[in-house]
Amino acid sequence: MNNWRCRLLAFAGAFIFCAGLQTNAQSAPNRMWVKLNIASDSAEFKINLPEAGMVAIISSVPGRKQIDRLWGPANMQAGTWKINLPSGRVTGRNGTVELFNLKLDAVSEIGTRGNGERQFNAPQGLDYDQSRKEILIADTGNDRIVRLAPDGRQIAVHGGFGLSFGDRSEEREDSLDDPYDVAAGGFSNFYVSDQNNRRVCIFDAYKSYRGNLFPKDSDRRNRLDRPRGLKIDPENNIWLVDGRADRVIKISTSGDRLFEIGGFGFSTLQLKDPTQVDVNTSGEIFVADRGKGRIVIFDRLGSYIGEMRDHLKTPTGVAVDPDGLILVCDDTTGEMGLYTPKGLRIACVDKASDGSILRRPCDIGVSEDRIFLLDSGNHRIVVINREKQTTAVPWQAPDTVLE
Repeated sequence: MNNWRCRLLAFAGAFIFCAGLQTNAQSAPNRMWVKLNIASDSAEFKINLPEAGMVAIISSVPGRKQIDRLWGPANMQAGTWKINLPSGRVTGRNGTVELFNLKLDAVSEIGTRGNGERQFNAPQGLDYDQSRKEILIADTGNDRIVRLAPDGRQIAVHGGFGLSFGDRSEEREDSLDDPYDVAAGGFSNFYVSDQNNRRVCIFDAYKSYRGNLFPKDSDRRNRLDRPRGLKIDPENNIWLVDGRADRVIKISTSGDRLFEIGGFGFSTLQLKDPTQVDVNTSGEIFVADRGKGRIVIFDRLGSYIGEMRDHLKTPTGVAVDPDGLILVCDDTTGEMGLYTPKGLRIACVDKASDGSILRRPCDIGVSEDRIFLLDSGNHRIVVINREKQTTAVPWQAPDTVLE
């Protein structure tokens, strides 16, 4: 009896807490409030929004620093809304409901054309290393990887084409030939898709060359044909776009092929001239399917979910931002758009801070407050300020739901 009494008190406490938020809000209708009701099989969030914006329901992950995005983000108008989730995703957890808006403004540029310091030649790939706070650039035309601080200061250069102790007849093992992309790894290393050498190679935590990840030198079954975009997912798996094979391959940290998606064809499951890939915290895979003019979305097992086409012609780059929104750049329209996961464009950048237009934007890196857009045709990086305005209301669910 005492056990049931404690459970009932816990449930009543949670309900009263949320109901109290609603009561206070009803006397101040211009404030955001949240009411949570939980039944045996569903949980209903009743949310009052004083203004339009992006809405997300998030929860912390026990024992980890990451968050679990239970719903959203979705673009919603002002008013009172009901959102239903399975009770199993909510019971015994706590979190916040966020209402936020983002403002994107180009603030500076890094780089000019050349092969010197802070210079690039038709770069194709970029990533932002969250752990080291560095920008990594695949400087394709100069056959090298460049590491920069967020303010543009050059830290180091790796690769280069074929010089060994001054002997031009020999090629260094760590030399690169048309590197297309670079991705920061989960162990302070980074990976490079080396197009003309048809491989993915590794540089370790000390930024020293460590050899091929995929395919292995002795592996004659797995061959790449112009490898392109690279991304490391939250579980440290490597996702690789194999360009001319029109597929995306998932690779383990030991270099084993786990599975692949795509392949050339005309169905929604198949790809045509893909360029870049990214993966969100839920494991959903976003592929820039350039030849079909779309961003195609697969679940973590490779099943087709949907696609995004709004304002897109030939999308070349895709990235998931810290709030779960999708950034896409298009080399025909010369724009970078900000999208909801359902494919609705909510913002757009088409000029640098000096007013010059973008030419063949091709890849995107993102931090909490900055977006780094690789403007390949202008041989530069456009730095975009990412200003977020947020209102958050906490919620808490009981451990047990009474029938």
